[in-house]
Amino acid sequence: MSQQVAELDSGEMALVPYEEGAGIGLQKFHKPLATFSFANHTIQIRQDWRQLGVAAVVWDAAIVLSTYLEMGAVELRGCSAVELGAGTGLVGIVAALLGAHVTITDRQVALEFLKSNVEANLPPHIQPKVVVKELTWGQNLESFSPGEFDLILGADVIYLEDTFTDLLQTLVHLCGNRSVILLACRIRYERDNNFLTMLERQFTVSKVHYDPEKDVHIYKAQKRSRRKDL
Repeated sequence: MSQQVAELDSGEMALVPYEEGAGIGLQKFHKPLATFSFANHTIQIRQDWRQLGVAAVVWDAAIVLSTYLEMGAVELRGCSAVELGAGTGLVGIVAALLGAHVTITDRQVALEFLKSNVEANLPPHIQPKVVVKELTWGQNLESFSPGEFDLILGADVIYLEDTFTDLLQTLVHLCGNRSVILLACRIRYERDNNFLTMLERQFTVSKVHYDPEKDVHIYKAQKRSRRKDL
């Protein structure tokens, strides 16, 4: 296992693992366009590894989560959804094509890039159902109503331990009692399991899908119900 180092806008360094010898796997990040077929649409995602690093390439977790949504695992038509740490926006784009009203979020530095992908891949009649909005985990949460989303989506958002507390705080804020969280991730380090342990303190968590080829898990989480007699 080798590691590619990418610098985040905060100055932190994120280690991005990839398999040695999997040259094709790494090369795909440097392609200017990644093309997919979801929801009877051809989606062309612009990538920009050189400028934005981890935020601007399509990770396997996003592909697996998009496939899971297309399988009809959750009812998306008329659903209010939010994608966290969207990067290229693939998951949010697919959710919108499948009928959801989607708020696609990332840090300020990635928003213009994210908007360009969203606008390039959504038909005009669907674009009004999608909002691209800044969300830095643990910050500016007051610009989102507590529990306002039916569905919270995250692909490969569990990778930087320093963000775990902020990510958990953000999930708690965005989730209502009936909200569903779907997180797709590759478990690379023991610390990734540590986040799942943190999540289980406030949410009921179950693994609902695993893609053995891409080694990506999808976890479903919902707020624990507070019984009055406890």
